[in-house]
Formats: sequence, structure tokens, C-alpha cells
Amino acid sequence: YIIIDGGSTDNSVDIIKKYADKITYWISENDNGTYDANNKALKKITGDFWCVVNSDDILFPCAIDKIVNAINQNPGQKWFAGAVKFIDENDNTIYSKVPEKPKSIAGYTFLQSCWILHPGVFLHKDTLSEIGLFEKYHSMDVNYWLRMEKYGYVPCVLEAFIAGLRMHKDCKSIDTVKANAETLKVCADFILKNQLKDLKDVKIKIKKDTLHYYRMKLTQELITNNKKQAFITLQKTATLSPDLMLQKWYWGAVKRLIMGVDYNDPMQKYFFEKENNANWNNLHD
Repeated sequence: YIIIDGGSTDNSVDIIKKYADKITYWISENDNGTYDANNKALKKITGDFWCVVNSDDILFPCAIDKIVNAINQNPGQKWFAGAVKFIDENDNTIYSKVPEKPKSIAGYTFLQSCWILHPGVFLHKDTLSEIGLFEKYHSMDVNYWLRMEKYGYVPCVLEAFIAGLRMHKDCKSIDTVKANAETLKVCADFILKNQLKDLKDVKIKIKKDTLHYYRMKLTQELITNNKKQAFITLQKTATLSPDLMLQKWYWGAVKRLIMGVDYNDPMQKYFFEKENNANWNNLHD
């Protein structure tokens, strides 16, 4: 066990010290973001396989046994991805996700979607020498999976449930607008770096994902009555895809922009916590 704590001011360090005799290495200090904390840990690993479990997530009972069995049954495989359950603060299952490989775009399935979830992923230590450490992104896992695919790696999918990814008001995944924007940035940077931007399928995917992001962002801005920014986002949407102005939802958005969003408006179901205290830092050096 390797524990990297970002200089917590609660009782985290006291709990770590309580189990110090069972921990291989631990440190508590400020870091430059989640990617930095993870890289500190990766530089300390000694085992053949590694996985990352954030402090609010869990591995299920017998998860390691299931992974070990999969390793033994698939000699030479260096990338395993198990099923994951989304859980709430009380460990109740919200929904489940068994990895399903989508159709690739320009040879990359992870340009289509992030179809595996990091708490259920185990990687061989050899990947570190070839792929390297995590790069400076909030969605560092998506970036890593794309880099893995670039080197020809394909995950071995386990239908067994390995981990629980906890959903609460302060996790990054709850702020879907920021999370979506970050994934767009990761994919855009990868596409540019690998000279994929002129491929037809890539162009279509970028446009589709950007429009989806604009709609999510517009929904948030309308619900929070940020009319100035909503007007700008609506303009961007129309500029990117003028044919959308013929659709009912577009004029529904215009109506809400002018008249506001009523408390009983169906759009309210897309509302999420405005106060999100997740570590959306600037990934500073």
C-alpha cells in the first residue's frame, strides 16, 4: 500500500499513522494536482501490477483475488479493466457499468468514449517504462488510456465487479460541465499531437462532442440564470451547427433565455450542485 495525501488538515494523517505498520510508503504534503499525487506514488511501486484507488472510492471484497485469477488466466496481458459500481455516500449502488468496447475512431476506442473506469483498472509495471507517468490533466486517465492504445495495448475486460466509484457533491464527476470540458481538452490535445484532426471521422466526432458540451453548459447557465453567458453559448452553438436553429430544443432554449426557467421546468432535473468543492485547481507547476 502506498498512500499519497495532499497535506490534509483533517484527521487523515492520524488514520494513516494508525495503520503505518501495514503501509509500504506514505507521505502528506501539498501537491500540484491529482496527476502529481499519482505520479509520486507510481515512482514508489514495487509490485508487478498497480492500481489507483482515490480516497472516496473502494475496492470490493475479493477484488484482488479476481484480478490475480485474471492475470494467471491471461499470461502476458498487461491491462485489465473490471466492472465498476457507482455508489453514494452510504455505499448504495446508484448504477453499474460493465466495460463494453465501442467502435474505434481513427483506431482509438477512447476517442469514442471513456468506456472503462479507473478504480477497476490494473496495469503491469512495464507500462510505466513505455507509456510513462500521468500527464497534467484532470482527466488524466482518459489521456493515459489513449496513450496505451497508441502503443497497441488492449484492455482485458472482466465482467466481475472490482470497485466502487463514489458519487457525492464534491467529486469531480458530479460537475458534468467541467468534467466534459476537460475530456474534450484531453481528446483535442491528443488528436492534435498525433495529427488526426483532418480525418473525417475525427472531425465529425469533435463537432458532435462539442455540441453536446455546449448543450450541457447552456442548460447549467439557464438554470442558474446566467443569461449573459447563456446567450454567448447559444451563439456558439448556432455558429458551429446552424441547422440546429430548426430544432425545437433550440427555440426552447431561446424562450428560457428570455423568460427564465420556471421551478417546475423539466430542465431542472439536469441541475447539479452549484457549490462543488472538488479540486479543480489550475494544475500549476
